[in-house]
Amino acid sequence: AEERSTMFALRLAAYESCVKGIKTEMVAHTKAHTQGATRNKEFGNKLGTIGRKEHVDSLKDAFDKVSKAIQGVAEARLEYLGDGEGGGANLIGRLNETKTGVIDPTRSLLNDRAAKVKNVDKEVKNYEAKKTKAGKAAAAAITKQVKAAAKQGIDPPEETPEHASEVAIAGIDMPETLLDARETLKNTDTVVDDILGKYEEMRIVDMQLFLEDFMRREIMWHAKAIELLSPMIGAVREVDGKDAMAQFYKRVEEVEETEKDKELDEADKKKRASMEAEGE
Repeated sequence: AEERSTMFALRLAAYESCVKGIKTEMVAHTKAHTQGATRNKEFGNKLGTIGRKEHVDSLKDAFDKVSKAIQGVAEARLEYLGDGEGGGANLIGRLNETKTGVIDPTRSLLNDRAAKVKNVDKEVKNYEAKKTKAGKAAAAAITKQVKAAAKQGIDPPEETPEHASEVAIAGIDMPETLLDARETLKNTDTVVDDILGKYEEMRIVDMQLFLEDFMRREIMWHAKAIELLSPMIGAVREVDGKDAMAQFYKRVEEVEETEKDKELDEADKKKRASMEAEGE
């Protein structure tokens, strides 16, 4: 039982260290996703702002679509892996539940067993001390009788100090406190043996659920990114350079026509002003 409990304690310490390490990395991972999603949103907004200033319709439309897609990816990133309640915080919560639901109760049980072992050791020492005291007292009594007989010149007692000590020790009954302490430890060892098997199952199930949930969230975020961004490749490819040039030249012609109209209007105004001046 002692060897099993020692092995159990070592395995528990190793698992706690494992959970603590994963939690530390998970907190950093969640923070990185949250910061990354924020940057994604800012980039998407920037593309939208740039797109609204674009004169080529097809490129303007591409900027708008890509902007919205990137912001959608950012929202999915926050939803599945950000620091919100349903995101990475949920994964961290799983690790916390592993500590409070598996590690802490198991450590409490092992600590309780260690206290019971200590109590048994104390009772054993008290019992041994009581037997030693009784043995010494009995041996001392016989030794005293032997010395008295020698002094009086009579035959010494047949009992020897050694035998008297053994008889006195044998006459000391094991105290109820020691019996109770051993019985309590035995019952606790039974519980420890029972929990040992359940502990292995619980920690394995907890790690399975955590890893599966983590991988699903990563897959769902990347799948959402593929879903939203894949069509954007087509939207970008639809931007036609020749069409852009045609729109550019059309715009130049419109500007030139506007300028020409302005010049004609100015010339007409001057001509009318001159005619009015001559009529006066």
